[in-house]
Amino acid sequence: MDGLITKFEALGLTADKAKEAAGNKKLAPTLDGLITATGQSSFSKNTGMLLYKLAAKVTKEKTPHGDYIAQAIGSGRLGSDEQVSAATKFCSKNDPTADEKAFDAACGVGVVVSDAEISAAIAGVLDSFKDTLLAERYRALGRALGKVKSTAALQWADSGKVKSEFDAQALALLGPKDERDDPAAAKKAAKKAAPKAASAK
Repeated sequence: MDGLITKFEALGLTADKAKEAAGNKKLAPTLDGLITATGQSSFSKNTGMLLYKLAAKVTKEKTPHGDYIAQAIGSGRLGSDEQVSAATKFCSKNDPTADEKAFDAACGVGVVVSDAEISAAIAGVLDSFKDTLLAERYRALGRALGKVKSTAALQWADSGKVKSEFDAQALALLGPKDERDDPAAAKKAAKKAAPKAASAK
């Protein structure tokens, strides 16, 4: 078990998380096998986390090509959660070794979405929602974010960067949250103001 803990720590897991994973009878052999499949013994934190997440979701029955996906992660062909999710979906129905070009296309291999492209795509969505957002403010953000997530240009973008840029642009457009974004607080303020208005008459 100590050997597994050391192996799992090389993925970037904390000592406690590595120990927990090594003691998990279902996860440990799967993760160990995926690490072995990469042919590597040290990993960047991103690669390590992708392998860990892959081990938590794959099964030999549903994902018979887990080793292939692990190799693609280890080599850098797959570098995001979105790409790995697409890979598990593709491999559940197809043999990636039979058509690697189809695998690459389905998983966005080689596609890089720049920060500028992320910013421009989000700006376009927020502009299309501008009237609604100015009227409903933060209550309408969920719909705008949903539209951003379904934007084809951002399919292979880093989801963390997308959310950070979305939040920044929304804040620039709407400003910080205030009483207008809390109906309960606004109602309470209106009730409080009503007696004052009546007594002033």
